[in-house]
Amino acid sequence: MTLRRMLPALLAALGAVTSAAGAAADDADVRVEVEQFGIGNAYRPGALTALRLILTSSLDDPTPCWVQWEVPNAEGDIAEYGRSITLSPGTRSPVWLYAPLSPHTTDDTIWTVRVFEERDGDRRRELGGRRISPATSGSTRVPLEAGMIAVVGRARARLDDYSNTWNTRTSPPGAHEETRIISGVAPRAMPDRWQGLAPFEAVVWTDALPQQLRVDSAGALREYVRRGGHLVIILPEAGNPWVLGARGQTSLDDLLVQQAPRKDDLMLSELMPVLSKSRLGPIRDFELTVRVFSEIGGAYTSIDNRYEPLIALPDGRVVVIQRLVDFGRITIVGIDLASQRLASMRLPQADVFWNRILGRRADTPQPQELLAMESNDPRMLTRGGANEVFIGDRQVLRNDVDKSREASAGLLAAVLLFGAYWAIAGPGLFFFLKQHGRVRHSWLVFAATGGLFTAVAWGGVRLLRQSDTEFLHVTFLDHVVRPGDAGLDSEPHFQRAVSWGALYLPGYGDVGVSIDSDPVQRGQDLLYTWEAPPPRQPERFPNVDRYLVDVARSPANYRVPARATATQLYLNWMGALDPDWGGTLRVDPDDPITVTGGPGTSARFTGTLINDLPGILSNVRVIWVGNTRMKRREYLWEDNELPWVPRTRSGEMLNVGHIWASDAGRAPWYPGTRLSLAEFLVPSGRTFLQRNIHDTYIAPHESDRFDAFGMSGSGAQLKPGEVRKYIEMLSIYHQLGPPTYITEDKKDPDTAVVIRRLGRELDLSAWFTRPCLIVIGYLENSSTPVPLTVDGETPHSRGLTVVRWIYPLPLDDAKIIASSVGGSRPDRSADRSR
Repeated sequence: MTLRRMLPALLAALGAVTSAAGAAADDADVRVEVEQFGIGNAYRPGALTALRLILTSSLDDPTPCWVQWEVPNAEGDIAEYGRSITLSPGTRSPVWLYAPLSPHTTDDTIWTVRVFEERDGDRRRELGGRRISPATSGSTRVPLEAGMIAVVGRARARLDDYSNTWNTRTSPPGAHEETRIISGVAPRAMPDRWQGLAPFEAVVWTDALPQQLRVDSAGALREYVRRGGHLVIILPEAGNPWVLGARGQTSLDDLLVQQAPRKDDLMLSELMPVLSKSRLGPIRDFELTVRVFSEIGGAYTSIDNRYEPLIALPDGRVVVIQRLVDFGRITIVGIDLASQRLASMRLPQADVFWNRILGRRADTPQPQELLAMESNDPRMLTRGGANEVFIGDRQVLRNDVDKSREASAGLLAAVLLFGAYWAIAGPGLFFFLKQHGRVRHSWLVFAATGGLFTAVAWGGVRLLRQSDTEFLHVTFLDHVVRPGDAGLDSEPHFQRAVSWGALYLPGYGDVGVSIDSDPVQRGQDLLYTWEAPPPRQPERFPNVDRYLVDVARSPANYRVPARATATQLYLNWMGALDPDWGGTLRVDPDDPITVTGGPGTSARFTGTLINDLPGILSNVRVIWVGNTRMKRREYLWEDNELPWVPRTRSGEMLNVGHIWASDAGRAPWYPGTRLSLAEFLVPSGRTFLQRNIHDTYIAPHESDRFDAFGMSGSGAQLKPGEVRKYIEMLSIYHQLGPPTYITEDKKDPDTAVVIRRLGRELDLSAWFTRPCLIVIGYLENSSTPVPLTVDGETPHSRGLTVVRWIYPLPLDDAKIIASSVGGSRPDRSADRSR
């Protein structure tokens, strides 16, 4: 009764405190507003997240300030992610901050933003602040298991096909994960550092003006592409907003084609082979203006600046081109996919058009297609749940970065020592003294035994306690070979490394950790703490400490608190390998790589690779993606066209290829030795890429009764061989065999959904759209290739380095021409018989 009478008063007091806090924030010298929590006001837990603030100063003079976003890390310490900014009186000043979020973040998670006056590089009096959360910012939460694509502009270009869920499914039918499309991003509101774009698989530029892109945002977009991102530019029917054919008009013109493409007026029916699965032509035909970059087999071309044709019409006109930029790529689309007329026709269909650009193989059935399938046969779509396989999880990293086993050994030793002390000092000595009639000396002997065991305990602690700094890591080291005629000799040729690790700091106090970046990359490399995704809960220290990270000038160079424990770190580095560490793989100049023959078993390889790595490369896999493309996806034909893909062609790969793996009988690939491709790469019926991907990575998980990798869900301990399989699955994620969503004889087939919660930046699937060789191998117990330093010194490091070597092969332009639509009714008897 007393509590019931007090409750209104307590609520009133809480409201008064909240109002007072809001009034205090409004009366502060600097007012803080949240404009975006995440790019496009969307965020994903566990990912690097951009925060755009608007700061308004009520001070009388321009004031140098420091603004910081306080985010707890995995150990519970507060990381103050901030930067300097000069505020002018009465001016609304935007500022970007960047921080890694905990994978346990919810819409109600609260952080603090604070603004300080800055003098001589030091923080002085506090000028303002605000408590923020995704909920109060109106931000959209993207699930931890979902991908993200950013759209600059309002038109979504039918990318929503990657988000089509059905009934109770959390992921679209035929796909391992949902992809959220974050549209409406304005060029003026794009981040000024590349890490703001890091959560996105691709940035698709539709109907926004590139002239509105700020210079610093253009630099961020450029660095995002260089580090593995994908920029897709859609050219409009009218105008030339990117000013192709001129120089100095946009901040990215040096990365675009230097000649303006030709404008051709084409009917929609002529574009259907690259936009749709239908062979009947559009319901309503109309004319569109399309940018044509070249004619395969003809004299006309405007392709330059290292671009290559990617998609061509049946008559050879190239309408999509693409170029590589270090570890990423830029694609230019000559069809105006932002057209409302195309959107009204539900075009393009993502599994026909976007899969080729993004490097995916999953079907993307639209809702009306799924309805047609259910209307045709209620048992046509699978009803049962797929077996869930978690690959982007802490378990993949545990064996190499977890120091808990060493701590467990010390704890076990302590328990055994205490047990021995109790047994000896207690009943053991009493029985011994009683047998010899010396019970009167019990206390003296007990004290001596206690002293002896104390000395043993102290000595054991000194022996067991690690006294040296050590970095345990799992690192993915990537190298893309530049073709001999690329004309890039004047540009630095860098490697890229992404690393998760545990840094053991033996002392106490603040310790400086940094990446010794190449001068060209200073301020671009990243060094952050990381936290394991659910279901694991974070283990926090009770004594909270603070450290400062300058996100603008030195995001990979700062001081962290040390407590004689391990700190979990994430490193993203690009630069030249230290010769003292070693090199990568290279082609023997006396035996260059060549590929002859057809797409099947008639392909023949010549060439030799030399191992310049600092150790034995084990468990080597070589993937060859050929020039020959699979026939485009088409609707089933049974007397007439049925609006779904035949089950036998569902989820087909884009290109024909093969995969080879080193076996136990093959000699280890030692440093300095050669590997003959002519001997290793021998195509056969057992090396076909699509079949091997299914048999090696998917089939062992399809049964819900048994998981051959020892893991039916997240949380189980993995064996080393299983870890390697999961690492390879992360490397080819969007090329894994998709889950089956069409029943076989009206029975649900065994199928699997592969779920990743970290490691999205590791996917090499975009390479499967063009001819190349990919070599994946493992350096066991190797030092890290990332130039990590602790207080200016290189720490001892050991762990697993996953080497991924990519060799682009020449493109056969004739193989990219799409098959035509229409003509005589096709014979689909083969589909029915299968």
